[in-house]
Amino acid sequence: MNVLIVDDERPARQRLRAQLEELGSVTIVGECDDGESAVRHALELRPDLMFLDVQMPGMDGLEVVQCLRGPDLPRTIFTTAHRDHAVEAFALPVLDYLLKPYSLDRLRQALDRAEKRQSDAAVCPAEAPPAAGGTNAPVERFLVKANRRYHIVPADQIIAVEAAANYIIMRTTNGRHVLRRTLQQIETELDPARFFRASRSAIVSLPHVTEVKCGPHQTRNIILSDGHQIPLTRRLRELQTSLAALD
Repeated sequence: MNVLIVDDERPARQRLRAQLEELGSVTIVGECDDGESAVRHALELRPDLMFLDVQMPGMDGLEVVQCLRGPDLPRTIFTTAHRDHAVEAFALPVLDYLLKPYSLDRLRQALDRAEKRQSDAAVCPAEAPPAAGGTNAPVERFLVKANRRYHIVPADQIIAVEAAANYIIMRTTNGRHVLRRTLQQIETELDPARFFRASRSAIVSLPHVTEVKCGPHQTRNIILSDGHQIPLTRRLRELQTSLAALD
């Protein structure tokens, strides 16, 4: 397996590299020390496995997984010195969780699990992660960060998602969340039967659409359950079709 190591502490990267070289069953294709570099290296190198530190300055490991979530996310093993991250970590599609300092035997167990997952995918390709451009099952729960804490947001609580530069604003029944994501990324994770791309910069939850308000010059706004308005730039018939098909 090709491996990417991500940790903001150089001694931790060196120790993990030495342990992996001692086990001798993987090829280390890259190292990086922050979340932004981790995303870039994962997209460029396409590793089979990523060892990812959770707590890093700037974009942390949990946000890296959220950013790459989908076909771009390699099999991921979290590494951290903080046990209290475990709950948040296992809300994400990660393979294992190593608590520093971990032993060589514990690392071997994690690698065995990764190798088994890889061999199972080779025998049953339908279980393998989809290739770029493929489709995933819709994500049912999203992990969002707010005031140094992480919250689980069920997909059915999402009212709308709007683009804001390199971020998105997720409007939910419990308030707003700002995520370092793109609208294109989160669109691949939402259920297309329940979410509708109203414009280039907004996605709405169909169950939360209450009416469509017509304005001057053939403009239309979607009115949502929280009273927020989203401009509709696609054909009204497309929205009607999606609403009619809603369970």
